[in-house]
Amino acid sequence: MTERLSICLIGPKKGGKSSLLASLVDCVAQSAFGYSPRLRPALQPITEAEYFAESAEPKKANLLSVEQGDYERLRREFAEGGLATDTLDTYEYRFRLTVNGEAPPAAVLRGPWLLEIIDSAGEIAVPPDGAEVAILNDVKAKLARQMLEADAIVIVLPLVRLEDSGWSGNLARLIDRLALAPEKKLKRLVVVFSQYERLFARLGPSAFTYACDPAVALHALRKSLRAAQWLDRLRALEAPNGGASVRFTVCSAYGFVKRFQNPNIDPHQPGERRFRRAGLEGARAYNEYWRPFLTAEPFLYAALGLDSAFTFSYAQLDARIEESA
Repeated sequence: MTERLSICLIGPKKGGKSSLLASLVDCVAQSAFGYSPRLRPALQPITEAEYFAESAEPKKANLLSVEQGDYERLRREFAEGGLATDTLDTYEYRFRLTVNGEAPPAAVLRGPWLLEIIDSAGEIAVPPDGAEVAILNDVKAKLARQMLEADAIVIVLPLVRLEDSGWSGNLARLIDRLALAPEKKLKRLVVVFSQYERLFARLGPSAFTYACDPAVALHALRKSLRAAQWLDRLRALEAPNGGASVRFTVCSAYGFVKRFQNPNIDPHQPGERRFRRAGLEGARAYNEYWRPFLTAEPFLYAALGLDSAFTFSYAQLDARIEESA
């Protein structure tokens, strides 16, 4: 059996959506996620023709051509520092997901999964409050249709800039409209807080140890969500008549430095860049040290519906709040 899933990736500008997506395949390949290593997922970029083909089996003729496709371009841009997604369209990336290890039989029988992940500029779905952003009406209509037809939505928010969230009002209104839309097909919604590594910038080689503790992640989420005005709006999506399951998680596309375990932001390079090997160019310069952190988490949950150590429900957040009180 083959299951096709559409996942919409939304969030404010500079929230880290495209970086999250660009690091997805590497995160799965390095098993840098919170699921059991016995799950053994594999993720492969595929073409549009393969996604819509009758058979989900890999096509040998497309094995090398995929490497030159849009997803490979996105990965190259991420390696070079990243570019803002333009507002002229929405962009679809397609993957084949398989689970090669231990998983509940009900999940295994649904696979393999063909994923269509839709990326778009933050100004389209979650513009800054009060800002006049020139977006073509047909682009807005296209993204609105894709969100209503999506099986899952991943909302990416920058964890370290929540206090300066000039977009929170528009995010709340978007969630309200989504909850009230009777024609939506939404099954799962994941709120993922990006730039998680920056919480540990002063911990040096202890950073990765603390980041790998789910209790630390849950504490960081509870603290960050305490003043989030849109948080309770999501409960309407998970109500018995809402039909969607809501989860919260954290991630870092830059991640942590292999062997040294510190956050992967090099203070000696201009802007925000990962550590790199001097004398090398392109992705090779970064890959020696790069370990992304949990960027596969929201997509694996969106596809499989299986919780990991780092996917938290409302019940877990509420329990921690009561414990703190």
